[in-house]
Amino acid sequence: MRFFITGFCILLLGSCTTRTAVTTPRVKIDGMAIENQTLMWVSAVRLLVPVTGNFVSCGTIAPGSKCSATFPETIYTANPVEITWSQGGQIYSTGQFVLQLPAALDESKAAEVHVVIAGPGSAGAVVIQD
Repeated sequence: MRFFITGFCILLLGSCTTRTAVTTPRVKIDGMAIENQTLMWVSAVRLLVPVTGNFVSCGTIAPGSKCSATFPETIYTANPVEITWSQGGQIYSTGQFVLQLPAALDESKAAEVHVVIAGPGSAGAVVIQD
């Protein structure tokens, strides 16, 4: 009986803890730039949000160049993204990851996703604001 009362008290204490909700800042995204920092051409570059199926893509990007695209403003809700591209006859993917947000985010201003392809099989993206 003593074990039962002790266990019940522990359960009650656990239910009294407070939980704070983690909030993600509301970031408006209205464009994307894809930079090819490699010495080879890249093609079929795509940034995909698997949860929604939404994506932005660029066809072919020369070495040392970039491709830019604008789109209707959307709110980034911290869903994972995935970058895929073709280079040197190979198809590469980053796998899913969450975008990094600027340290000094101004929620009243729109931002842009900046994708960098740094080498065969190496890419990443961050959110930037001017």
